[in-house]
Formats: sequence, structure tokens, C-alpha cells
Amino acid sequence: MKKDEEKKVRFEIAYAIGLITQIGITVSVITVSFIVFGYWADGYFGTLPIFVIIGAVLAFVFSMYGVYRLVLPVMDKEEKNDKK
Repeated sequence: MKKDEEKKVRFEIAYAIGLITQIGITVSVITVSFIVFGYWADGYFGTLPIFVIIGAVLAFVFSMYGVYRLVLPVMDKEEKNDKK
């Protein structure tokens, strides 16, 4: 019985590390993409701070939505465990 609990704990740790990695990659890729696109658009239109700022704001919004989508299954799983 002890080995089953140990395997469960190891799985939960691995799942948490994977989730943290996914969150980090999601936020960084979205942020870099939007800011680089904003910088390119500013260079193209000659309006340096405007599109970079818009890109940063949009990056924040889409990053938070991405994090929400990644964490939602975990929250649903915890809610089901709490009801038991």
C-alpha cells in the first residue's frame, strides 16, 4: 500500500512540474510574440511606442486566458475531490 501512495505522490509532483512548465512556456511565447509583432508594426508604421504597448496589453490578456485554460482542469479535479 505504501508503494501505491508513493507512486501517487510522484505522479502529482511530476504533473505539477509539467503544469508549471506549460504555464511558463505559454506566457513567454505569447508575450514575446505580441511584443515582437508590435515592435515590427511600429517600425512599419513609424509609431514606436503605440503598437508595442498594445502588444504588451494583449499579451497580458491572452497569457492570462492561456493560464486559465491550463489550470481549469486542475481546479475542476480539486472541486470534485472536495465534494467526496
